[in-house]
Amino acid sequence: MTNKLLISQTLARHMLSCIAEYELIKSKQSCHFKTVKNFCDYHKFSHQNFMKIYHRYKQPPDEHSLIPQKRGPRFKTRRFDLSVEEEIISLRKLGNNRYEIRDILRSKNFAVPCATTIYNICRKHGLNRLSHKEKQEKRKIIMKRIGELVHIDCHQLSKGITIAEPGKTYHLLGLIDDYSRLAWVEVLEDKKALSVMFATLKAFNMLKHRYGFEVDAVMTDNGAAFGSGQFAKNKQEHPF
Repeated sequence: MTNKLLISQTLARHMLSCIAEYELIKSKQSCHFKTVKNFCDYHKFSHQNFMKIYHRYKQPPDEHSLIPQKRGPRFKTRRFDLSVEEEIISLRKLGNNRYEIRDILRSKNFAVPCATTIYNICRKHGLNRLSHKEKQEKRKIIMKRIGELVHIDCHQLSKGITIAEPGKTYHLLGLIDDYSRLAWVEVLEDKKALSVMFATLKAFNMLKHRYGFEVDAVMTDNGAAFGSGQFAKNKQEHPF
């Protein structure tokens, strides 16, 4: 006999004796307790919880109903649509997280579950954690030609690094082409949005003039100089 089964049977026998004592109290035949409150205080459980177990036992009387029940819906009573679940699994295998899966399903006009439900479905199928190979595949950005995607970022130089004006702070605006790894850097005196915008346009012109290609798309972080991301309040008015 397992420990879990032994504990369950012991608990059931204890609750049976409590129910018998409770019925004696109701009929005023108990030799130990005058009121139900004294009875509940002695056994250290709330009257509400005991009554829930008592009524569950009475419909119909069953010793197994005295054992604590599993919470939540019964098995398969709230299962999500299988077609949506299969789509979630296939998207997860491509490396998408729960929020990306939700947005993709929404764009395909599926019945979209919440992000927590998507995570639970992935966990049920053992897909809540990506393998190392899947993580590497997710991080890949594969371009087919030069200029298709350029990465841009800003970097602040420490004071004293320049010979001309050692007390002044300078910034670097770096561009790197994803396909060719060709890099270009502009030096800025500040990293305000207008300065970064004009420096970026200048860099685009220099790349076109020297290397003969135009930039189709740009990838940046959510820095203030780049507009602070797609949900920024000033996105429409931001110069970059």
